[in-house]
Amino acid sequence: MSSRPDAETGPESDPDAETGDEARFAGRGLNRVEDRRILTGEAEYVHDEAPDDALHMALVRSMHAHADIESIDTEAAENHPGCHLVLTAEDVKADYNPMPTGLHGFEEWSLADGKARYVGEPVAAVVADDRYVAEDVVDLVSVEYETREAVVDPREARENEVVVHEDVGTNVGDHEELSFGDPEEAFEEADNVIESSYSWGRISGVPLETAGVVADYDRDADAFDIDCNIQLHTLVDDTVYETLGYDPDDVNLEVPPDVGGSFGTKIALHRYCSLAAMASKAVDRPVAFVEDRIENLQGGDMHSTQREYDVKLAVDDDGTFRGLDFWFVDDFGAWPRYPVNQVLKPLSVLTNAYDVQDARYEYDLVLTNKTCQTAYRGFGVPAHLYALEMVVDEAAAELEMDPDELRRRNLVESDQMPYELPSKNVYDSGDFPAALAHVQEKIEDERDGGLLDPETVAEKREEGKYRGARPTVHIEPGVSGSDWTNRQRSDRDELDERDREDVAELPEHLRAEIREDGTVRAYLATDSSGQGHQTLVTQLLADELGVLPSDVDVSYLDSVEAPTEYGTAASRMAVMLSGAAQGLGETLAANLETLAAEVWDCDEADVTYRDGGVHRVDADGSLSLAELADADDDGDLTRASYDYEHPATRLEEFDEALARKFPVYPTAAFAANAPIVEVDANTGEVEILKLYSLRDCGTQLNPTIVEGQAHGGLAQGVGAALQEEFGYDDSGQPQAITLFDYRLPSIENVPEMELDHTETPSPFTATGAKGTGEGGMIDGPASIACSINAALEPLGVKADRIPFTPNRVRERIREREGE
Repeated sequence: MSSRPDAETGPESDPDAETGDEARFAGRGLNRVEDRRILTGEAEYVHDEAPDDALHMALVRSMHAHADIESIDTEAAENHPGCHLVLTAEDVKADYNPMPTGLHGFEEWSLADGKARYVGEPVAAVVADDRYVAEDVVDLVSVEYETREAVVDPREARENEVVVHEDVGTNVGDHEELSFGDPEEAFEEADNVIESSYSWGRISGVPLETAGVVADYDRDADAFDIDCNIQLHTLVDDTVYETLGYDPDDVNLEVPPDVGGSFGTKIALHRYCSLAAMASKAVDRPVAFVEDRIENLQGGDMHSTQREYDVKLAVDDDGTFRGLDFWFVDDFGAWPRYPVNQVLKPLSVLTNAYDVQDARYEYDLVLTNKTCQTAYRGFGVPAHLYALEMVVDEAAAELEMDPDELRRRNLVESDQMPYELPSKNVYDSGDFPAALAHVQEKIEDERDGGLLDPETVAEKREEGKYRGARPTVHIEPGVSGSDWTNRQRSDRDELDERDREDVAELPEHLRAEIREDGTVRAYLATDSSGQGHQTLVTQLLADELGVLPSDVDVSYLDSVEAPTEYGTAASRMAVMLSGAAQGLGETLAANLETLAAEVWDCDEADVTYRDGGVHRVDADGSLSLAELADADDDGDLTRASYDYEHPATRLEEFDEALARKFPVYPTAAFAANAPIVEVDANTGEVEILKLYSLRDCGTQLNPTIVEGQAHGGLAQGVGAALQEEFGYDDSGQPQAITLFDYRLPSIENVPEMELDHTETPSPFTATGAKGTGEGGMIDGPASIACSINAALEPLGVKADRIPFTPNRVRERIREREGE
């Protein structure tokens, strides 16, 4: 097990020693090339794209969770001297299309059509001289509502006593039951069946930069230029051009080089893009819109999932897991947005790190009167791993077995790799037992004079403070791809007959050119929201072409120039961009050898590319990149592009999963965590005293970025586990619409972390990388909840609801005291 430097020494302390390869830049903790302009105020965000003559849009939003729209009076607003336009659903329906939705049978317009279904839903759009005037004009739009009873509890919504969409007739938008192996037999034959219920609250990413767009209609070309900070701009551009009713080539989406975070949430800002574009066409001026913080938290279509689980575990008396059974309700909010499949991705880690072959997985997708659901870091996996680890803790208690031993006994062993899950995904590599042992050792050290020293623990209990730690192992599925995400819009009866050749694959595109001065300019077909894509490509192309990173710069393609690729999601970039950069470098080098052979009028076998130029093998002579660029009259050989195929599409192991539209994630990054928590039984406050974590994302392409992703992800995991939540009252009014209410973690809450790293390169990917963009958020909440269980074991309290806030801690303690 190789070891990377920990957080104290830092990834840049001795980079060459880390890699053992002084000639390569990949693997070193190089500073990110993006950071200079960010830290010096030179970064360009979407609001910087608004021209001086741009008008500004604001939205009239529903104050009711469920209400018929009786009338909209726009006269006063239109008479305001600064108002240029007021749009309602009637205007939109006259000239444009509904927005694409995540399930068949729903028709959603960019503005509420006859009925408001959640607080914050846009009812009208106004355009004015500036945002201040636009806010005033919003207040002049008079909307008459007839309120209805709202439904906010996802379990109750299944009863259809209050229906969100009368034309659909039910709040259950979709349902599926999947069975793998023989779970019925496993549960019949097992010595014990452990069953319990768990709740995962509604959280989401809260990026520093809210959603924004600047749209400009070109009347001469009858086309749109739209700058926006949307995520996956080359994949979800259909949500904009289909809504506008234009061809893809006539709607040019461009994302600024700098975006202040997304975490998946900005995939769903297409409504703003379409409305701003419609407004720009109507007023013949550029139109800008940037959400304010309340809009973002309340009605920005950016909430993540809320789930209610019933989970069963079949386990023998010796601790052997026999079968798993998941049933849950997933709360979509008012509309089924794209992407819909946060309920499906957990299938890729159905049994987490445990060796279990019989499992059942059933879900209901329900509609409620809440903000719509979109993607969020981890895409549904964090809730699944939390529910699974909770029932494992319950099993250990029932069997009176050491939870560490119970987990260890059921982990997939390293010699079982590659390991096929019952749900047909395949883990590529890893040593889960060794990772668990590593953090167990850390915890044992803490019991000898450290934070968990028995005397210290006993003294703290006298004060009503309970300490504990429980090591756990979690898988981070990496590299989304193929067309499984539209499973719920497919005819499932036909999936059994689907051929492997029918699978739509999603490669990653990269292109580059050698410029006259011999430098390299690369173009990404994806967008970034702060992950460091430019740095990654710079490092890898520098290695492949034998130049310095300072000789490479990286730009972006817009949605018209770029092929429709998948882009930034599900930890794809480390794997897909590194594979694309490696392939592109090889392609360019081969092109340049061809060009040099033409210049020298010799065979290609007599030349070789190395060290940033082409050299003759049979004689003296070399051509630099600048000389080659000068010799390439038409530029054909100094330009190249490369499409890196998704790793699973090249491997037979994934054929069944691909054909049946099961989630395919061919890399298994993993982490073993051991947070040490202290729970104050008097106040319910939970403090994480220290967090030990061993992390493995395969080949580390840039340890600085890996370290940053881990810290950021774990910080989000702390927020999810302990304090963040978009709560609603019974009438559907949101209870967290400011950052005073929605409690993000800060320096006060994020603990001291001691992170160690191992590397088990993926045999499935070009560079051995597995991706690491979602890890901490995926593994943090479950591990924190397990440690809370350990701390509160003397009181018989379990962290059965996320976030486990102080009031819930106290509530559970009171319940136990009352028994």
